[in-house]
Order: sequence, then structure tokens, then C-alpha cells
Amino acid sequence: MYSRNKLRSIVTFLFFCSAAVSAGPMLDSANALYGEGKLIESVHLYKKALTAGENPVLCYFNCANAYFQLDSLPRALTYYRQCIHFAPDYVKARLNCAIIYYMLGDLGRCIAASKQTLRLDPDNQKMRLVLAAAYTKSGAIPEAAVQYEYIAKKYPKLSETYLALGEIYRNLNDYETAIHWLKEYPYTAQNYSYVLLLIADMYDEMGDLPRVLFYLQKSYDIDRNKNTFYRIVQTQKQMGNDLVALETAMEGMIQFPDFIGLALEAGNIAFNRGILEKAEFCYTKAYELGSPGAVIGLENVKIVRAQQASETSDDDGE
Repeated sequence: MYSRNKLRSIVTFLFFCSAAVSAGPMLDSANALYGEGKLIESVHLYKKALTAGENPVLCYFNCANAYFQLDSLPRALTYYRQCIHFAPDYVKARLNCAIIYYMLGDLGRCIAASKQTLRLDPDNQKMRLVLAAAYTKSGAIPEAAVQYEYIAKKYPKLSETYLALGEIYRNLNDYETAIHWLKEYPYTAQNYSYVLLLIADMYDEMGDLPRVLFYLQKSYDIDRNKNTFYRIVQTQKQMGNDLVALETAMEGMIQFPDFIGLALEAGNIAFNRGILEKAEFCYTKAYELGSPGAVIGLENVKIVRAQQASETSDDDGE
């Protein structure tokens, strides 16, 4: 569920540098190297500091951080575990261990480590997120839902929780509950327009086209996405409002002059409604943009016009 970059942002890094209290000369120097991005050099010095007997908890934790930054996850895990050995109640080290287990795909140990950490710090937001993600990835969906719902109630501003709950309940085909949680998503948060599209998708699966149209329009009002606009036209057409869909599509051709699909769709709607002049106009625009379908559309317009001319001629002859 979480990308590697997202997990990196969750990992807790901490410098144990203090102007008032020195952790040890080599440890302080190692921290300075770490801060400068000289990770390999800092690892060597952390190990020397350990040998010299300088604060083992800090040495192990910071050395693990360096290994994590170097993408050496098994070594980072080893040093975090050594840190926990010396400081069993050190929540940050336990959190990072759980995250590495998750990244390595060891979900059982990730879940166990997460639960142990939450016994020490029940309201640790990051740890609950990791536990919920591990439950989801392992297929323990009810347990994941419990964790995410707890997070949603405890930390209502954490937008990603509502998205996760929406996805969980959608996969369970419980669209009403999924929509309930997605509607809680903060409108000021990033990706709000995407959440509105998800809600529209679920109403579409439920066959509620008026609500589909409503949420598509809300999403489009935010990001002006041409594909969302195209879906608005298609939904209007599904609802039987062909003339409204046609006018909307033609307005979209002005806003998105290079959108081939929209011009072709407008041509098809106009043709099906027998509005040949508009059909020809839209098909021509699509043809100029390189649409093969527009060629067929223009041919169909010619055929219908020829038929109409023939019928008119026959009527005049009579």
C-alpha cells in the first residue's frame, strides 16, 4: 500500500547531538558526518564509538539510520534491534524496525512489532498507519479497517486514512460505507479531486447517474481535467440528455481544441440525433486532429444527406 518513498518519510530519524550534553567525542563526530550526508564515514565512526564504549543506544540507533539511508535494510534492522536490546522501551527504534519488516515483505513480524510498539505508545499515529498497511497487504482486511477507523477518529485531519478506508470498503463491495469515508476526506487536502472521482465511480457502479454527474462536475470544477469533462458528456448521454451532452461537448471543444475524442463524441451525438450540420462540423474538427473515426462519420453524413436528397427528389417528382 505504501511506496518506498512514503515509508522513508515515516521512518523516524533523530540526531542525538546537544550543545549542552556531549554523547561522546566519536559519537558527536559521527553525528556531524551523518548530518553532512557522509553516511559511510559516519557508519565507520559509529562502530568505533561503540567499541570505545560510548552510549550504545545512540550509536546503534544512529548507525541503523545511516544504513537505512544507504538502503541497506537488513543491516539497518540489525542495528535497530541492538538498540532495542539496550533500550526496550525506545519507541522510535521499534517503529523503524516495523517499517523495515514491511519493506522486506515480512508482514508477520511487522504486525508483531507494531503491536508491541503500540502497547508502549497506544496513540502512535505512524505505528498505527504501518500496522493498518501491513494488515491490508496481508489480506487481513477487517483488522485493517479497525485500525484505519481508529486513526480516522483520533486524527481526523489525516486525509490518507479516508482514502484507505474507501478503497477497503470498495473492494468489499460495500459502496455505501466506502462513500461515507471518502466524503470525510478534507476538501482542502491534496488529491481531493481524485477522491471525488472515486465517489463518482462508485455511484456509477451503483447505477446512480445523477450523483455520478454531480461528483464529476465537482471534480472538474477543481482541476479542469479534460478526461473528467469527457466523462461528464458521456454521463449526460447515458441519462438520455443527448442535446445537453451535445452542447456540453461543443463547449468542451472550445476549451480543449486538441481533444480528438471529445470532437468525435460530439459528432456521434449530433449524427444520432439527426443534426447533420453540427455532426459535420464536429467530425471535421476530429478529422483535422487525425481521427480515423471522423472519416467514417463524415462518410455517414454524406450518405444520409444523399438519401435525404433522393427522398426529396422523389417527393417532388410525385
